[in-house]
Amino acid sequence: MRFGYFANRLRGVLLSFIVTKPLFAADGGYLLVLPRSEYNERAPFLQGYEILDKKPLTQWAQQGAYDSASECESVRHSFLLVEHDVCSKSSDVYLKDIAAGKDFVLLRMQRSLTETHNANVSVFVASRCVRSSDSRLRP
Repeated sequence: MRFGYFANRLRGVLLSFIVTKPLFAADGGYLLVLPRSEYNERAPFLQGYEILDKKPLTQWAQQGAYDSASECESVRHSFLLVEHDVCSKSSDVYLKDIAAGKDFVLLRMQRSLTETHNANVSVFVASRCVRSSDSRLRP
């Protein structure tokens, strides 16, 4: 019985290596996202993070590797739509909580979440799909 358990686990691990996307696209491209600053809770609302858009591509984060530019752009667009929707809902909750006079700790946490989602929207707006062979990716 013990051998069967390990055999099933091994099969699952091997299958995950076969099914998952490769870390690097062979001839495809990467979805790269800009870095951002640390959160500044003293900044005006929806300006708590600074998007560091002057950084070279070598300092951008790799969100994923894709086989084609169209696949990369599709994923980028999906991320942007989802983050925009989440940000909008989070912002609505925060503004309602302020109007309702909610507890300071709750407001602080909700604002932090809203700022994070807003920064994610900005990051995906500025994100780029770049070919894996792009010379700007080399340090």
